[in-house]
Amino acid sequence: MKKYRHIMVALTALVSVSCADWLDVQPSDQVSEETAFGSVAGFRQTLNGVYVELNSDNLYGKALSCGMIEVLAQRYDVSEEFTRYYPFTEYDYTGATAQDQISSIWETAYTLIANVNKILENCEKRRGTVLSDEYYHIIKGEALALRALLHFDLFRLFGPVYAGNETLTSIPYYTAFSLNVAPSLQASEFMENVIIDLENALVELKDDPVITNGVAGKTGDSFLAYRNLRMNYYAVEALLARASMYIGDTKRAEELSQDIIDQHDRSSHFPFITSQQITASEPDRIFSTEILFGLQNLNVDLLYSSLFDASRLKSESLLAPRSTIISSLYTNINDYRYRTSLRTTAEVGGTNFSVFQKYMGGDSLYMQMIPMLRISEMYYIKAEIQLGKGQDADAMQTLTEFLKHRGVDTPGILTPQALLDDEYRKEFFGEGQLFFYYKRLNRTSIPNATSTSGTVSMSSAEYVLPIPDGETQYN
Repeated sequence: MKKYRHIMVALTALVSVSCADWLDVQPSDQVSEETAFGSVAGFRQTLNGVYVELNSDNLYGKALSCGMIEVLAQRYDVSEEFTRYYPFTEYDYTGATAQDQISSIWETAYTLIANVNKILENCEKRRGTVLSDEYYHIIKGEALALRALLHFDLFRLFGPVYAGNETLTSIPYYTAFSLNVAPSLQASEFMENVIIDLENALVELKDDPVITNGVAGKTGDSFLAYRNLRMNYYAVEALLARASMYIGDTKRAEELSQDIIDQHDRSSHFPFITSQQITASEPDRIFSTEILFGLQNLNVDLLYSSLFDASRLKSESLLAPRSTIISSLYTNINDYRYRTSLRTTAEVGGTNFSVFQKYMGGDSLYMQMIPMLRISEMYYIKAEIQLGKGQDADAMQTLTEFLKHRGVDTPGILTPQALLDDEYRKEFFGEGQLFFYYKRLNRTSIPNATSTSGTVSMSSAEYVLPIPDGETQYN
């Protein structure tokens, strides 16, 4: 894998507790290992650099949040003239434009994994000399979780549909920094590595200040503050629940999701959004209080203006769902998600679209967040497991109780499975989870982007992205 290389990213020192300063980044071409890891500040800056780079357009700053991955989920009615994204509506991965984007995702993710592995290597080398026990465990725990996160999402893109294909060859899992190429693993072995990293991360994060102090973290230490902007203990539990569902380990997924729900019920951590917050002069469109882990993206307003602003964009550069599809999906106009992000409509090129406004941006932290893991997914996992046990009434109750926190007192007349499907479509709009939900369940057809009743046929050809050219010969 010729593009797997060591590129360290340096950040400015944490000179204050402000969140903007926390993410003030100054990239450099090369950073020596001694500079990066010879001090606590170096460790903090290097780990923060990984979080900042997760905001890359090739990762969660666009492609894996609201861009390519949502086109694959049939979110938007994409014009044929929008050549960057239209091939993905057709699941045509062969053209140069599609291949370039796919290669960029692969390269950026594996480069970050290399950096994370350098952090982990130096955690062990410098424990007790540079790192106190407290910092050692927090940094190691977050790094293990980040390694699992990046690998897992690469697997969800490039790996096989998991159920029934556990022995198929997938992609490499790098457990240490090396310039040598790691072998591609069987799907089950790959996912075993994901699970191991996440379980180990939980052990390291057992004293995470998020457990006692919530997202505020540790008073007086900006590195241990803003815990919802880092892979904190509960975020790792949630990611492990997601990964456990992916491999069919519903027992572990149930334990983890219920633990987060119980913590949510008995504490003030990650409270549900309120009607006051979504109707404020600067509405919280992200439902930021519920986010277990998110990224602060200081350029989120540019994301909106470049992709979603129907007042200024033409069809050949606009990502937007048809208003008829949004109306048929959000049948209750009081639904907070509809009211904050999809209620506005615009006519572009003779077609009526709903304008996706979740990422309009602003000065407040909650207006700059890209959600990665949120509390709602734990309720959905709980309901799905109940459905799998034949407990349909319990599943409906779980979803109905949750929907009260979305301004929906009574859901429409749907089966619990249909309601759950609709919830994944509603809840994670622009967050990159719907395509992976369909792939995990190996749905043979999914709703299309142009008709309220139309579908698109799906198979492994659509669900599995090709490993970039120039990489397969090494794996």
